[in-house]
Amino acid sequence: MKLPATEDRDPQSVGLSKKSDEDVLSLLLDRQITALNAAARAIPQISQAAAALLRAARDGGKIGYAGAGSAGLTALADCLELPGTFGFPPERMRILYAGGAENLLHLAGIHEDDEDGGTRDFDKSGLGKGDILIAVSASGSTPYTLGALRAATAAKTETIAIANNPDTPLLSESDHPILLQTPPEIVAGSTRLGAASAQKAVLNMISTLVALRLGHAVRGHMVNMVADNKKLRQRAQRILQDLTGCDPDSAVRALEEAGGRVKIAVLMLREGLDVNAAENALILHNGDLRALL
Repeated sequence: MKLPATEDRDPQSVGLSKKSDEDVLSLLLDRQITALNAAARAIPQISQAAAALLRAARDGGKIGYAGAGSAGLTALADCLELPGTFGFPPERMRILYAGGAENLLHLAGIHEDDEDGGTRDFDKSGLGKGDILIAVSASGSTPYTLGALRAATAAKTETIAIANNPDTPLLSESDHPILLQTPPEIVAGSTRLGAASAQKAVLNMISTLVALRLGHAVRGHMVNMVADNKKLRQRAQRILQDLTGCDPDSAVRALEEAGGRVKIAVLMLREGLDVNAAENALILHNGDLRALL
């Protein structure tokens, strides 16, 4: 019986113990790079998924992620990073992870076999019509993730699926399937390696493109962040100086008046607006700073 790629063994893994540390590390890196090439082959499908996510985000929909094990961790990272990086409203983000938060420390595998658990978690998420669910599974057949996706379909929630094996139910049952046909892993079945790297790359690509189209990334800057720590305040100051040509002191003052909101501070400095006027201008343009610049 032919094994799926995510369970098969890379032929180059044989005899690794006889190789030097440097040779093993070089091989591991090479296989990661090879896995990332799968994302390049899936660009058309990734583009369609990003367009769907953009529609949901523009219409005020919620964004959910579903997964188990290492694929679920990859999804979780994207979900948690988007509010801080691009200002996605955290109250509109959902994560469905097999076994819940208590499973994050131990990653007990039994939870990924629970299709009903995926259904229950979806039902509790509040996702519905007008929202979108991104389901991630290396095998493409993880029961928990399938349960969440099938519940989403029943609720008329649009779905994106990311999987590393072809002809799998997760891909066939989703609205926007993305096949990342990565090669077998150096350690057979350890999809936290190449498969996960490709998944992470695709999630980064989708969310960054959507943020760009929403006007949350301007001239290479993350303008929708809120500067709420020292590092981010320094970054926000550099953004303001680049986008407005102001001096450092003016940038600091504008950020303080704007409550750390970069877009508001940019409009205050460039257009001479007060905080309320800047807020209203952004509302009129659906938060798209680029349209105002």
